[in-house]
Amino acid sequence: MTYRSYCALSLLILTSSALAAETLKIDSVGVTGARDVTEMRKDSSTQKTVFGRQEIENLSVMTAGEVLGKLPGVEIGASGMRARGMSRDSIRVLIDGEKQSGGTMGSFTRMPASDIERVEISRGSSAEFGGSSPLTVNIVLKKGVSKASTDMKASLGFREGEHNEQFSWSESGVNGNFSWVLPVSLNFARSPVNTFLDRQSQSSGNLLSSKHEYTNGISEMGHHAFSPRFTWKSGRDSVTLSSMVFLGPTESNIRTQAFDLRDSVNNFTRTANENGDSRTLRVRLDGEKYFGESKLSGRLTLKNNHNELDVSRLTSSNVNVVENTKSNENEVNGSTRWDQPIDLHFVSIGAEYIKVSRDDTQAFSGSGASQFNASSQDQVLWLQDAWTPQDSLTVTSGLRMESMQLKSDGSRQQDFALLPSVAVRWQPEEAWVFRSSLGAGMKMPRLNEITATVTRSITVNANTPLDFDSRGNPNLKPERSINFEAVAERYLAQKAGVISANVYVRATTDFTERRLMQESNNNNRWVERPYNEGDALHYGLELDGKINTDQWGIAGGTAKAHLTLPNARVDDTRLGITRNARDTPKYLLSMGWDQSIPKWQSNMGVSLQLSGRSETDIPSEQKAFTESRALLDAFWLYKLNPQFNLRLSAQNLLAEDMRRQNKYIAPGEEWKLLANDFGYRTVMFSLEGRW
Repeated sequence: MTYRSYCALSLLILTSSALAAETLKIDSVGVTGARDVTEMRKDSSTQKTVFGRQEIENLSVMTAGEVLGKLPGVEIGASGMRARGMSRDSIRVLIDGEKQSGGTMGSFTRMPASDIERVEISRGSSAEFGGSSPLTVNIVLKKGVSKASTDMKASLGFREGEHNEQFSWSESGVNGNFSWVLPVSLNFARSPVNTFLDRQSQSSGNLLSSKHEYTNGISEMGHHAFSPRFTWKSGRDSVTLSSMVFLGPTESNIRTQAFDLRDSVNNFTRTANENGDSRTLRVRLDGEKYFGESKLSGRLTLKNNHNELDVSRLTSSNVNVVENTKSNENEVNGSTRWDQPIDLHFVSIGAEYIKVSRDDTQAFSGSGASQFNASSQDQVLWLQDAWTPQDSLTVTSGLRMESMQLKSDGSRQQDFALLPSVAVRWQPEEAWVFRSSLGAGMKMPRLNEITATVTRSITVNANTPLDFDSRGNPNLKPERSINFEAVAERYLAQKAGVISANVYVRATTDFTERRLMQESNNNNRWVERPYNEGDALHYGLELDGKINTDQWGIAGGTAKAHLTLPNARVDDTRLGITRNARDTPKYLLSMGWDQSIPKWQSNMGVSLQLSGRSETDIPSEQKAFTESRALLDAFWLYKLNPQFNLRLSAQNLLAEDMRRQNKYIAPGEEWKLLANDFGYRTVMFSLEGRW
């Protein structure tokens, strides 16, 4: 942690402590679940952390993707969202228990955060969720309520002078056994883009080029959604019909100036304009039917996701590069399950079916359009038994059978796996809970990892490792893994909080990483693709805690922290060596403080996310690192009256940049890239209401 991070966090904590004279409970603006999230965690048969509605509100973010990025143990890096230092699909995201496909997942991450009731984070393997990813995040959306209500939120803010607006309105109602929620949200976000690149290339030890590139501009993004939900109930039985219409327009205008420090003839200016459109249509029907103490439940979802992007780049030499990319994805996603208590056992059996078809079209200036087709089909059958021979002990065993098929432009692969799992929950006394799980998992390639769709670099002719193309790999094999978790949880007296320690080990065969190669069959262009590199071992320690500070004499406060210490080793079959996995961070630390301030009828909070330095070291090929980064956020909520709150929130208060260095090595040649993505503060003012 940097010195200024310590100072800022300490100052905010000391300020809140001084103002806290007595406990004040401020009602959440939103729907709060009936069960306490700590009790949900304690009673769970698996390792689970629950993020409640109040905690989601306190994050003061606009979208579901931003919520995911603030969860304990989750990091947002240059390659996207990850956990435990694993860059590829280390987090499995579910929406109300439903797996999200690639294209549709992008739309759901831009869904308004106000639609979320709670977030459940599960670790380890189970028959129900499998073991393909070390973390499973289930986003539970708001359902029908017991009485009519109206929720609204209007926000205005700025990110380095660029305005951002958010408006959401939700009407809930009840008429006998029929209830409904009608939420609509309009989000407009503008962000400055400002990067600095230092590019260098050498040959036989001689410096060939040294360029400085300065890029600046504005990126605009919209998140507009209407997602009504209707529920019919009869006793304990229910049927829910939900739908979503999502529109996500994007636009960016970027200007790049390049200066060659060795030869000014190579100086240039380039402007780039990108216009994109994302549309998602989703209809879901799910229901529950009770037969005594047994329950039959099921769901069926139909989805369509369409993405289109137009890119135009004009250089100072009047070379214009135009690119158009279209992607259309259709999905059928269904499941059913039966839950049956039998004496000391609770037996569950379920089946899932997911079919996704994707069509991509790409057109580049000076060449014709290319079309690519891909599809996937997943069929899952699972059986799980939770046996409780005594109140303090639960043994959950299960078997998951997965059949997966991938097709892409003539190539086809199909895999079948039997994935057993076992988990033990032991509570020898009220204050202690021990859990452990062991299970197998299989992770199939994503459709965009096997298709021939190309993401072209800005260099039209011969490119370098500093401006490579990205493509899929039709020969990519699935990863298979064995996952072990062991955790000890200590629950403090009088519901004062919980602290835990978790050890994890994940052994993977056919471990996948993205690798950069110069391809002779592709006009000698440098292309990055996913490859199966060999066997890998990920292991580490996670420490977690959430404590009410009343026992420390600070009334109305809650302190929380999460630390991940990851390690990852790869037996690289191509190089014949054992090395660290690419882009593995030294640590990931998040901590925060929420405090009620009764004198001012307010709540406040501060949170800090620290990502340790991550490194890549591939002998004779690549050396890279991303510097450590500290993200400091804060909020202040003032209660105007029982119906309305005012909220002031700020993100990235330290205006932390993202600094990276990448060096590629080939016989007699070397390329180095220093990159600095400038970070900016975001400040939002919000009026929240519920009546």
